[in-house]
Amino acid sequence: MKIAITGGSGFVGLAAAEALAARGHDVVILDLAAPPAGFWSHPAIAGARFTRADICDGEMLAQVFAAERPDVLLHLAALTSNEAMERQDAARIVAVNVGGTATTLEAAARAGCRRVVALSSIAVYGSRRQDFGDIDSLDETMPPCPDTLYGITKQAGEAVAHRLAELHELELTVLRLGPIFGPWERPGEARPDLSPHAQILAQPAPRLASEMRADWLYSRDAGQAIAAVVDTAGLGGKTFNLGAGSLSTPHEWAAAAGIAAPEIAPDAPTVTSRIPPSRPPLAIERLRSAIGAAGTRPITDAAADHMVWLASVNMKPPHANG
Repeated sequence: MKIAITGGSGFVGLAAAEALAARGHDVVILDLAAPPAGFWSHPAIAGARFTRADICDGEMLAQVFAAERPDVLLHLAALTSNEAMERQDAARIVAVNVGGTATTLEAAARAGCRRVVALSSIAVYGSRRQDFGDIDSLDETMPPCPDTLYGITKQAGEAVAHRLAELHELELTVLRLGPIFGPWERPGEARPDLSPHAQILAQPAPRLASEMRADWLYSRDAGQAIAAVVDTAGLGGKTFNLGAGSLSTPHEWAAAAGIAAPEIAPDAPTVTSRIPPSRPPLAIERLRSAIGAAGTRPITDAAADHMVWLASVNMKPPHANG
């Protein structure tokens, strides 16, 4: 199948492109710019193609989709905004995350694309709810209660996507992504906050604000799950959590990777995380039942694979042991 990935040059986009290319799909990366040279030349995505596209430009998208005629749209493009971006560029966040979703699905539908997989976020559940202390995990029946502009726009994007799917008779599947780290991550305007793991890699003496125990999902496992959803028929109209299914800490990952253990220094951290310690992990049983597998590999396996990948793109950590 031909798969068009909006936001395909980004962190999750490249992880999905890698997994889909490995399954033999024709992958078209749609983004404002191609992946950086060191990533674009990586053999894992050698079969993918790049086409420039702006999800807020309906005319451009119409031309792209008319030329490519994808079988499946994988809609990943978004601004993963932090608080600073919310203060400075709120209108653009709404325009991209909500308006861009509408523009993209309309263009895909008019080009005859009938299947859409859209990426949402754990942020739709909120981060400061009073009822978090009463539950062990967040399942898909939990009513959304976003408390950031990013979460608000992702919830609105879901609603827009469902309505357009109904209007245009699209088979829509929504995936709510949890905390993620691993290969293909890099700093950028669309995603200003890196995972603690990536921050640790970039610092010679990292100091963590806290233990940061959470359901950290390895990016290659996220990519494999997304590819499995694309390959699984009959998931239209359904929403799934896309999470790790287990808890780990950046400190455990660093130890397994052979990186000098980061210090925990709440008063003077250099590594931060937007994941509140009170928020429960995502329940992933529904996704596991649908695609036959879900979750993430053991943290030791993720660390080993991550170090091999870093070497493959010449990104040796400056403070790796040995």
